[in-house]
Amino acid sequence: MKTTYLVWKDPSCNGINPDWQEITGQEFYALVNTPENKERRFIKLNSASEDGSDGEIVMESTETAYIAWRKEKRHKQHLRDTDPGYQIVSYHATETENGCSCEDSLPDESCDVEAECVRIFEHEEVRAAIARLSEDERQMVKYFYLSEKQGTERGYSTLTGIPQKTVHNRKIAVLNKLKKFIEN
Repeated sequence: MKTTYLVWKDPSCNGINPDWQEITGQEFYALVNTPENKERRFIKLNSASEDGSDGEIVMESTETAYIAWRKEKRHKQHLRDTDPGYQIVSYHATETENGCSCEDSLPDESCDVEAECVRIFEHEEVRAAIARLSEDERQMVKYFYLSEKQGTERGYSTLTGIPQKTVHNRKIAVLNKLKKFIEN
């Protein structure tokens, strides 16, 4: 497995549009062991292929990139050390047989499918129960519960000419009737 060493031709560029120079392992060892280069930072990129045939790359980096790389490396090592029976796998990188990523199989906590289905079935039952009412009873239910602005007993009384107490009694009777239809 070959390791490629890449350094900046001009160390003072600080990673801004660097010109890269490939050096040998011996040259790299000599470079990092000289006192004037002790502030230069290098990160190691593992092989991209599973069998490691394309080798590793050691490349010069900025201090910020080096710190981030070292932090990630230590975190992965900590996870391996504390739980050696498991392997870290990215949900984004894996795909199932049908072409979906594993991320697609995670539950969506923002919605409750079961509650939504129950709500739909309840609406269907209520619609079926309302359909079994007489035309006058349906109009009353529509006025009190299904219109954009819910009506009042006094308003329904004024609209139909039926006394308000009678409207109240009929409304209670219609609700009881709907309850029986839904329960059966």
